[in-house]
Amino acid sequence: MFVPVYLAALAAIIFYALLPLVGAFMTRQQWRLFRNSVAVAASLPVFGTTRSPEAGRCRIQGDVDALGGKFELWISCSNAVVVVDLHDAWVYVLTGRAGDDTIEKRRWRDLPSIGPGARAFIAGTVELSGGRFVISTDGKEAPLVILHDGDDDSVIRRAIWAGRHENEYWNPVSQVSMALGVVIMSGIVPMALRGRMPSLIGALTLTMAFAPALMLLPPGVISFFVYRRFWRKARYCRARRDAEKLEHTGGTPDFSWQQRANAATTASVLALASALAVNGWLMVVLLRRLL
Repeated sequence: MFVPVYLAALAAIIFYALLPLVGAFMTRQQWRLFRNSVAVAASLPVFGTTRSPEAGRCRIQGDVDALGGKFELWISCSNAVVVVDLHDAWVYVLTGRAGDDTIEKRRWRDLPSIGPGARAFIAGTVELSGGRFVISTDGKEAPLVILHDGDDDSVIRRAIWAGRHENEYWNPVSQVSMALGVVIMSGIVPMALRGRMPSLIGALTLTMAFAPALMLLPPGVISFFVYRRFWRKARYCRARRDAEKLEHTGGTPDFSWQQRANAATTASVLALASALAVNGWLMVVLLRRLL
């Protein structure tokens, strides 16, 4: 009798919770690696200065001078031009102003255009080839390429601040997982709506089938907005943590922002759970009367 409920619960746990959570950890890890690479790049010598050799690993900061061929980006910095080979490479586009920045990860081949006045921050290995300074993607470590619209002094802090997903739970894995969950639920729900099945079976199955949309319905939507508020606060606290860690490298770490981020994250999870619990209970009661 309760087989549809068990199947719906299993599908909801796997496709609405577990797989999206795995995708969230994967997304957070990708952005953590990006922030670490920016922090490492901050310690590299700047190309064209007395600290930087003519060839070797360094960072390049300058104007986007020209596009050569289909995959070459020419960067004008100091007294030289560096050619960056971006064949099959990822680039990060940083826009906005400090405190309100957004960053987007794109394939170079999918980047529609580069606006006038764009600047570049690149960390990679410079080689002298054919009379040109070149950074290629053929080495063991791919170059870090950030295109931005600000000044060079603030680009590292801005990239560290903005280099995180807006909401890790909503990621490509969760989108595919939820779509698959809806398809599977569409095969489970008819089993629970057969004529001889008790109304409780159908109500529970339907409630779990539409669980992702429950939080957007009143009265639980109030808790959903509380969840969004605390999630944004947690994101802000993590950004402050990383920015201060960058500014005080080698000093005593300050764990206060991490603690605030953890508290805000916990509050956001509790708010989301309350939205699902309240609306789920109301949905079961309502459906039992209708079925």
